[in-house]
Amino acid sequence: MKILSKRTAACLTALCLVISLLFPLTAEASDPLTNHLEDWPAMADIEEGSAVVIDADTGGIVYSLNRDEVLYPASVTKILTCLLTLEKTAMTDTVVMGEEALSVAVAGNSNISPVLGESFTVEQCLYMLMLKSANDVAVQLAIQCAGSVSAFCTMMNERAAAIGCRNTHFTNPSGLPDENHTTTAYDLALIMRECLKNDTFRSLIATTSYTVPATNKTAEARTYENHNRLIMPTGEYYYAPCIGGKTGYTEAAGRTLAAAAQKDGRTLIAVTMAGSSRQDFVDMTALFEYGFQNFSNVIYRAENGAEGNCTLPSGMDTSRITEGETTATPDGSRIELIYDGKMKVGELTAAVPAQSDAEAPLNTGETVDNSEGDGTIAGTAASDGEQKAVKEKRRMRTPVLIALIAAILAIVVMTATLLIIHAENRRREEKRRRAEARKRRAAGTERHRRRPEAGAEDEQ
Repeated sequence: MKILSKRTAACLTALCLVISLLFPLTAEASDPLTNHLEDWPAMADIEEGSAVVIDADTGGIVYSLNRDEVLYPASVTKILTCLLTLEKTAMTDTVVMGEEALSVAVAGNSNISPVLGESFTVEQCLYMLMLKSANDVAVQLAIQCAGSVSAFCTMMNERAAAIGCRNTHFTNPSGLPDENHTTTAYDLALIMRECLKNDTFRSLIATTSYTVPATNKTAEARTYENHNRLIMPTGEYYYAPCIGGKTGYTEAAGRTLAAAAQKDGRTLIAVTMAGSSRQDFVDMTALFEYGFQNFSNVIYRAENGAEGNCTLPSGMDTSRITEGETTATPDGSRIELIYDGKMKVGELTAAVPAQSDAEAPLNTGETVDNSEGDGTIAGTAASDGEQKAVKEKRRMRTPVLIALIAAILAIVVMTATLLIIHAENRRREEKRRRAEARKRRAAGTERHRRRPEAGAEDEQ
């Protein structure tokens, strides 16, 4: 293929520019950073690769940096392990350490150096899980709750999906490295929001140190300190409004952190992932202060009179909010409130409308269209399989659409490029032909001039 001329290259550049303006598949389209949102307060750069801040009361997002990027969570996984244990067991239940749990109690893995057959209470195990971040304890609690680690992981994934997580798949209860053990900052924030509804969970994550007394196998007591430096009053990273959190680290995941803070009657949840240093504690504090100082919770009223709460920049009204996806709940429905059509900033709860005997109620968790935006639920009941199919279609819709548009753009650019190249080659070929024609005409003129000269020589 011939090298393109400057004119052709300029045409291609202009074509690509026009296409990018017509189909802006830019970073803003997937909202990797809220700084790109119009009229949204700017947040200083942070070191971590992914982060999100949400309001625990409204569910509204106030800061986002690659919040849906699928990453490894490391030990932040344990917040869901803790929640499920609280829901499935009693704090006084006895937990006996088995061989499977001891198999992960090796150098390089956080563990309590247990002895086979050593007994603890569930309460002691939960403190060791959340403060020491003990991987061996996580395994034993999983077996305690579900009978096996694999069954517990199924339970984890089902619970995450019920919470609203769309990009989470857990393969173990601890967060140890596994290429299939993944989630996102936003999903972890949703899980943390659910965890905070449990008062015992709040107590666990707020504890700075805990001592496990002597057991049936170990004569000495064990004392553990919380790894979350944000709640340590004597430490350099102490942040008074922080009510607790969970740290994590593996070489593959980098540093991860999920935490919550309360100030002026509001509760914020922040998650950072793919960190490289304790700067994540500094950035977490900055994220919390950004959320507390720049945003307020306001009431949104739908046309039908239903009310919901949302989190918006201080002083902004609700005129730029639209109603998004609806999810059925036991009490009616939950409708997402969307800012500028781009990001969830709150939720609207609507009661179930009156029904006739012939109308079937919606199943809890079913999502339906709300194109009318009136705060009501439309549709009929669906089977579990149909619900899953609908949810899967919704989850896949955006990436499929982006891929389709990208493919169309690629075809357009390739076709345009080939047409331009073809036109350029034809232009060059025509130019070459004209040049050859000029040469032939020049040669014919020269021969015509030489003929009289040749005749004169013959006459001499």
